[in-house]
Amino acid sequence: MFTEPNSTLLFGSPDNEVALAVGKQKFDVHNPPGFIGQGTSPLPALSPKADKVAWGVALPDVTGDENCRNSLVVCPMADTPKRKSVMALYSIRNKSWKLYGDFCPGGVGSATFSADGTKVAFSAKSRSGNPDCDSNPDKLQILDLATGKLTPITYSDEVMHNARLSWSPDGKYLVGQLGAWVELNKRIVVIDVLSGIGRIIAEGTNPSWSPKGDWIAYTDSSGEKCVLIHPDGTGSKMVRNLSKGSFSYKIFFYGVVWSPDGNKLLFNEAYGALESSLDVAMLDLATGKVTIRSKHGPAVFGWSHNPSE
Repeated sequence: MFTEPNSTLLFGSPDNEVALAVGKQKFDVHNPPGFIGQGTSPLPALSPKADKVAWGVALPDVTGDENCRNSLVVCPMADTPKRKSVMALYSIRNKSWKLYGDFCPGGVGSATFSADGTKVAFSAKSRSGNPDCDSNPDKLQILDLATGKLTPITYSDEVMHNARLSWSPDGKYLVGQLGAWVELNKRIVVIDVLSGIGRIIAEGTNPSWSPKGDWIAYTDSSGEKCVLIHPDGTGSKMVRNLSKGSFSYKIFFYGVVWSPDGNKLLFNEAYGALESSLDVAMLDLATGKVTIRSKHGPAVFGWSHNPSE
């Protein structure tokens, strides 16, 4: 872990723990009560006001006592607790969690905050109507933090659960990834929040909207190149190429993290598939200078201005 002046940074691994660097202080975030891990490893998110963390987590399902039904293709092992998924919100000030929703096991995807910090968007598979979850549709959801109300978006396709999801600064659009990791044709889609209409703008993974709203950063399908593109699909340009001049095989993981002012990018870079040991690099977009901020450490998932400094 590392620190940045006047900043809060979110670190960790998406499947078991998160940590924060607030100013010069670093501390682990305790997992929510009952936490039993993840199935699809959704990515956590840091609020723009640096006061909350959002994370889709798995908890024991205590609504029934059946561990196996005939309709299930694969039944849990003996003494394995049934699971459900929720969206969990951590208050950095109070050091406590609040839980929202009741979703299928592994059914909550990566989180993203609106620019004003009042809403969280994520994909989820609801358990209502079919507790076995076999045929339940996956829907994008909007959580209003003031009321706790969940509102589904009418977009029909399924965005990747463990890929980055990102909100436009004006709150009108989401950008996500279509296509599983095993598929060759991974696509970046911009989704109108009100109408649910989606538009493909590029092929790639893990899109992230800039705080200024002018660029979307994503990784190409090889995992070796970071590209910027305007939200309308024009002006594509590569800003970092891990394969060029490299003697070791490195790829990007988890997408990029924008600085609060939109002038810098943080990259999670790993050798091959070794996600457990990452280098974090920083790119200054104005100068093109790349600085290694940490080696063989945790991934970085969020960067917000610290309002108290």
